[in-house]
Amino acid sequence: MQNMQNWTTDDAKVVYGLNKNDLHFLNITEEGNLCIELNGKRITIEDLVNRVHHEDGMKKGYTSSFTLRMPQLITYQILKLKRSFQKLIDDLDYEGDFCGIYPVKVNQRKDCVVPVIMSDPNYGIEAGTKAELHLIREVVGEEKHRLIICNGAKDPEYLSTIEEFTRDGYNIGISIESVDEANRVLDIFEPNEINLVLRLKPYLTVRGHWSHSAGRDSKFGLSIHDLFDVVDLLKSNGFENSVTTILGHVGSQITAIEDFRKFSRFMTRTFYEIRDMGFGNLDIIDFGGGLPIDYTSSHPPNMMELYATAIIEGIMDEMNNQIGERKAPDIMIESGRGITALSSLVLVEALEVRCVYPSVDDLPQLRKHLEAWISKLTAATSLKEILDIWEEFLSESMPEARSLSELKEQEKLRGAFRSEIRRHIADLGVDSVIANPVVEELWHPEHIVVGNFSVFNSAGDHVLVKQHFPILPVRDLHVMPETTVRLVDITCDSDGEISQFHRKGTGEIWYTQDYRPLTMPVERMGVGIPVGKLGNVKGSHFVIALTGAYQDVIEMDHNLLGDLPDVELLLDKDGKWETRWMAGAQNMEEILEDVGYFGLDIDEDPYMSGDD
Repeated sequence: MQNMQNWTTDDAKVVYGLNKNDLHFLNITEEGNLCIELNGKRITIEDLVNRVHHEDGMKKGYTSSFTLRMPQLITYQILKLKRSFQKLIDDLDYEGDFCGIYPVKVNQRKDCVVPVIMSDPNYGIEAGTKAELHLIREVVGEEKHRLIICNGAKDPEYLSTIEEFTRDGYNIGISIESVDEANRVLDIFEPNEINLVLRLKPYLTVRGHWSHSAGRDSKFGLSIHDLFDVVDLLKSNGFENSVTTILGHVGSQITAIEDFRKFSRFMTRTFYEIRDMGFGNLDIIDFGGGLPIDYTSSHPPNMMELYATAIIEGIMDEMNNQIGERKAPDIMIESGRGITALSSLVLVEALEVRCVYPSVDDLPQLRKHLEAWISKLTAATSLKEILDIWEEFLSESMPEARSLSELKEQEKLRGAFRSEIRRHIADLGVDSVIANPVVEELWHPEHIVVGNFSVFNSAGDHVLVKQHFPILPVRDLHVMPETTVRLVDITCDSDGEISQFHRKGTGEIWYTQDYRPLTMPVERMGVGIPVGKLGNVKGSHFVIALTGAYQDVIEMDHNLLGDLPDVELLLDKDGKWETRWMAGAQNMEEILEDVGYFGLDIDEDPYMSGDD
């Protein structure tokens, strides 16, 4: 067990996964304050919150919680992705080129899409609907050379819009995902008038939350029989030279990076077979998305380089299996999560702290009873003995209470003995506690922090798909954590809680001061966010990190709680931090209009005002 006397901020970085991987921009000061660090310049979250309060506290829609936007991290990710592929291309003497594509569905906000465009003069954009295509034209403007990939279901109106954009000089590729769609394309376009993308179902299995995006049952792409029908249709109508790209997508957030090599081999083999069918202008393999974000700070630090390696080496594996000299395909990647996830944080003010158990300060009348049970614990030498004593305690000392006063006394006793049980489990120092449901219940946090936010609006994927997001306290990180807490929102819904904590693998269990686990011998997800000093939590903030992908576009106004304010943080060329108030919280009038209630003059937002 880690000695709390030797606790350092380096230990805190291990526990919270800071200053590494996709949380590389978050660090801890010597005083134990969470800070943002870019280009060697730091600003603490507390300083940032105070600055926003001072400069924008009187503006319309100000609340104590807000979303922080950091567009420079979008640029950082784009350049990192390009460097990763270019390094492999150079090191392996690969003869194809690389092109990145941003799928706007991941985050269509203008303050997200514009930084993508500004980061690279040749970066492409992907649209999945008619509305997204119009958005892209607005952002791209006169930079008509940028490649625009049009995915999604396409009706005649969508295709006519594409035709109009093509006539205006935009560089567009249309994906074909069915025989019907191919016929609609042929009805509108002439041969050599448009670039066609054959979207295929990758007939393989990969590991990941969204791995069902691959394989024969995928929602997307041409089944193998449809592919042959589309090939015949295009050839019979003279569209062989219009096909420039094949596209496959194996799902989002594929953390088993080695699976991309298998996918790459499949796509490359398919690429050469289709070229041999008479499609001589086929030059590009679009590998879709899947580049993962390290939400747990537990994956290899060079995950993007490993991803590029898997893709390129997979291509070269298959090239070596081909007979004769073969053209190296150009590589296209449609990464969205990997580009934008880092670019926003949600800063949540802690409105209050609630305790599950009564205070044990006034236990003299129960002390004798408690000491009798503690003496039994002292004699226990195994986890089984300790848990048997706990079960015996619950059976003998926790009968059904006959009054509220009796229930209160029982809760005092239960809370106090629960603490002793945890201490004895920690003293055992055994790994057998892992995955024991009774032990997990004993470790469960006793304190609930009410945050001024809605999980449904700010981190909807946590509710929808159980996506893990790093949750970080902003102060007292220099001390051994006192305990763990649950973070709940102000909705009237029991799902309005985000309390998962990824316990890092450290070879042994590190504990809080009240003997709840901070880490595990081997990494494991648990419940309970460690906090340094419980008494300092109220009025401070928690950070929900890596929310820049999808969370803005799937947000829910549950309980009529709308958007939090948006604040942009930038580091200028002189190394000075700038904050810009972008928008206040949605007011109640706007939210009520969305559900059909008009004419209500309510200019206030629905979030808590907090204590002045």
